[in-house]
Amino acid sequence: MSVRHAEIVGAGLAGLTAAAALCARGWTVRVHERAAEMRAVGSGLSIFENGLRVLKAIGAEEDAIRQARRGLERETRDAQGRTTSNVRYATRMYEVTREQVLAALANAAERAGAEIVTSSEVVSVDKRGAITLATGATIKADLVIAADGVHSRMRDRLGVPCHRKWLADGAIRIMIPRTPAEVASPDGAKNIEYWSGHRRVLVAACSETELYVALTTLDRDYAAKSIPIDKGLWKASFPCLEGLIDRLDGDARWDRFQVVKLPHWSRGRVAILGDAAHAMAPNLGQGGACAMMNALGLAVALDEESNVPDALNLWERRERPLTDHTQRLSTFYSALTTWPGLARSAAFALIARSSWLRAQYLRTALCTPTGTVEPVGLKSRQPG
Repeated sequence: MSVRHAEIVGAGLAGLTAAAALCARGWTVRVHERAAEMRAVGSGLSIFENGLRVLKAIGAEEDAIRQARRGLERETRDAQGRTTSNVRYATRMYEVTREQVLAALANAAERAGAEIVTSSEVVSVDKRGAITLATGATIKADLVIAADGVHSRMRDRLGVPCHRKWLADGAIRIMIPRTPAEVASPDGAKNIEYWSGHRRVLVAACSETELYVALTTLDRDYAAKSIPIDKGLWKASFPCLEGLIDRLDGDARWDRFQVVKLPHWSRGRVAILGDAAHAMAPNLGQGGACAMMNALGLAVALDEESNVPDALNLWERRERPLTDHTQRLSTFYSALTTWPGLARSAAFALIARSSWLRAQYLRTALCTPTGTVEPVGLKSRQPG
C-alpha cells in the first residue's frame, strides 16, 4: 500500500495531536498555521486522566506536564472566602499552561515526522481532498483535516451547516506570577472557584511560578467584562481577593462562551476537528481533551478502515456520543451562572450527594480514549 498523506489546517491541540497520531501510523503529514508562531494568550489548561492517556499515546505526556502543578481537589467559595463545597479529584489532574501543551504536541508531531509550516494561510478546501493556499498553490491529499478553531473558515468553505449557540457567560483569562505565599499555601494544590452573584473567579496554579486566573461573568455585564480589567468593581464583588485582583496586569482578553454543533463531522475526504466541530464552554476542563481524544480516535479509525470516507463515518459514530455528552454538561454549568444564589447552591449540593450525577460529571475524565491503554488498577469506561 502506498504511503497516505494528510494536510492539516490549524496547529492547535486538535491539529497537532492528529499530526502526531497519523505519522505514528505511517502517514506523511503537513500542518499549516496561518500565524507566524503558535501561541495561546493567558490561558491555563486542566488535563485529567483521559487527556493524559492521549498525550502518553503520542509521546507528549512528559513534556506536557513537566513542572506542571498536580491538582488534588476542587473547591468553591463565596465572596468572603468561605468554603461552600470541596471535592477531591477522582483522577490524576494537572493544571498547565496551554502554551506548554502546544509545545509538547508540536515536538511530538515533529519527532514522528510531521512538517509544521507557520505563516501558511489556507484559503479554501475541497471535499475531494485538496487545499488551496493564499499563494495560489493547490495541494492534494488523501485526507484534509480542518482544525482551524471555533470560527473555522474551512468548515464554512465546505458549506457544512454550523449551529452556533452563544451562552450567557464568558471569561477574562490572564496569567500572572505566583507569590512565595501562594506557593507555600495549601491552597496551591486546589482549583478554587469563588462565586459572587453571577460573577465567579477561578484561581489555579499552573507551576511554581505561574498562576491562571479566569474572571467569569454574564456577557451583558459590560463593566465586569471590560478590558483593561475594572479592578475596583471586581474587588467590590470579591473582597477576599483584593490582593490578587490588584495584580491582574498584563495580556488579557474577554471571550464569550459558545457551543458549536455540526450535523456531521466530515464531508468527503475532509474531517472537521476540535473547536471547529464541537466547541464548548470550558466549565468541565474537557474541551481540549475532547479535541485531543477525537484527533487520536480519527487516526485509529483511518488505520482500521482504508477507505477514507468510511473511516470518517466510523470515527464519528464511535467518538461523537461522549463529546455530545460533555457539551451538554458544560452548557448546563454555564446556565448555573444565571440562577439565584440559593438555587445554585442547592444544585451543587445535589450533585455532591448524587452518585448518578457525579458519574455523569466524571464520565469524560474517567473514559479510556480510543487508541490508549488503560493503566493497571484504574477503573474506567469506554466512551459512548
